[in-house]
Amino acid sequence: MRWITGGTANRQAMNGRPRRQLRKLALAAGFLLSACGGSEPSPENLANPTGIAANRAPLSALLRGVKFAAVAADESRAAEVGRDVLLAGGNATDAAVAMYFAMAVTLPSAASLGASGACIVHDAKTRAGEAFVFAPVSAPGGIRGVSITVPSGVRAITLMHVRHGQARWEATVAPAERLARLGVPVSRALSRDLQAGAVALGADSEARRIFGKGGGIAVTEGDSFAQTDLAATLGVLRQRGGVDLSQGTLARLVSEQVSQLGGSMPLETIRSAVPQAGPPAGESYGGFRVYVAPAPMAGASALAGWKGQPGGGGAAPSDSGGIAGLAAIDEKGNAAACSLSMGQLFGSRIIVPGTGILLGTPTADSTAVSPLVIGNPGNGEVLFAGAGGGSPSAAYATGLIARGTVQDKQYVAAALKAHAGRGGYVEAIACPDGIRSGGVSCNSGIDPAGGGLALNATSR
Repeated sequence: MRWITGGTANRQAMNGRPRRQLRKLALAAGFLLSACGGSEPSPENLANPTGIAANRAPLSALLRGVKFAAVAADESRAAEVGRDVLLAGGNATDAAVAMYFAMAVTLPSAASLGASGACIVHDAKTRAGEAFVFAPVSAPGGIRGVSITVPSGVRAITLMHVRHGQARWEATVAPAERLARLGVPVSRALSRDLQAGAVALGADSEARRIFGKGGGIAVTEGDSFAQTDLAATLGVLRQRGGVDLSQGTLARLVSEQVSQLGGSMPLETIRSAVPQAGPPAGESYGGFRVYVAPAPMAGASALAGWKGQPGGGGAAPSDSGGIAGLAAIDEKGNAAACSLSMGQLFGSRIIVPGTGILLGTPTADSTAVSPLVIGNPGNGEVLFAGAGGGSPSAAYATGLIARGTVQDKQYVAAALKAHAGRGGYVEAIACPDGIRSGGVSCNSGIDPAGGGLALNATSR
């Protein structure tokens, strides 16, 4: 995969100061890598890096008191991070937050810190669902003729964690920081996206530096991929909180660097890009609620799939299309799912110098996403959590898979096979008989055509 070179000759020198500044901030924040915990791949996952069709806790294990919990994501290493958070005592929201940050490292083509999107949480304690929508907010001025969006996802994820998480904030950011700083093997998912999008990325000098490995060649599957600027950004977020990217040092740095690139993203624009938090859209299903993202996101499409109405379609995509998803359910019945979009593959194809943040671009695909969660507001029980990526049809496909697993009580793998060809990749966790009784009916899976992973995180 070769680049198309371009950009001004003096940009590297121009970007040196902010990069050094941010690294000093990260060091000042007290980065202690060895104390942060990590997510090393298990041998079985190394043998099967593309993911698995389905996971189900053995009945014998469940009868011995082992409780079901699971994660699923469009990128394998991010799923491992989410599983580790659950095994360490975090809840579904903590796992989703950790996977969000991890995918910003491992699959920035579809889920960078510059992505738009929506998350839905079902809180088993409050028995309520809540949606967190970070729809695309366009900056006043683009860069090199490309429209860019304000990175507001971290702000939404921070609020989601404050309201529903139980692990320390630092523990949800640290795994991603570790991956970015020490490097991680390029996964099949990212390699596939680079094969499709490396030429477009080559016009940006920062992208060439970060994704390149010399000789005008982009990294490919299995290559070690480190992102020191992004690690520094994550270090600041870990120590100072997500608010720093909306009104702190990071926000000012992003604003200044966009201006240096010839664009316009005033600090006030960043501060005013407030995510929407509130009741999800949806409908009743017995005593349960089918939760989807409210407008302007594609919750209506997810509901159409849930109802079995016509829609979706298209062959399985050959890359992420700039859209990705993740989901988690814990043993207490908490659930969280997120759908993310860069607007197109690799978004604007522009990385903010000194931060490692790949900016999104506003397109129709930016809002064509929605996760789907099914929870009971009466008793806190949960039946399903899922999301999708790969194409704008993923929201509709997620609804179809929810219908197949919950109403028709199919295994996730069987539902995915039955609805192959609907377009998009889906990752899902289904408990058609609920999870409170031990989760005997629970199973999880990902579309085998994608590059993701679904993992159980059982505990006694």
